[in-house]
Amino acid sequence: ASYYYQDGVFYVMDASGEYKVIVPPAGALVSRLPSDVRRFEIDDRDYYRYEDTVYRLVVVEGVPYFEVLGQLYI
Repeated sequence: ASYYYQDGVFYVMDASGEYKVIVPPAGALVSRLPSDVRRFEIDDRDYYRYEDTVYRLVVVEGVPYFEVLGQLYI
């Protein structure tokens, strides 16, 4: 499935051609996060949280991305 991303929200196109909001898929890479993302640190590593999704900064072939790690439920 092809995923679409805009301003912290992930989408897929369903069979009828409609966009449907989905839970961010673990492992997805995005180049930018929304401006109100929160940074936090665990064991000297930086992580980023937007709403309930946690990201980490990774470098793929010299290009920085934010990788979806999963959902944080408190």
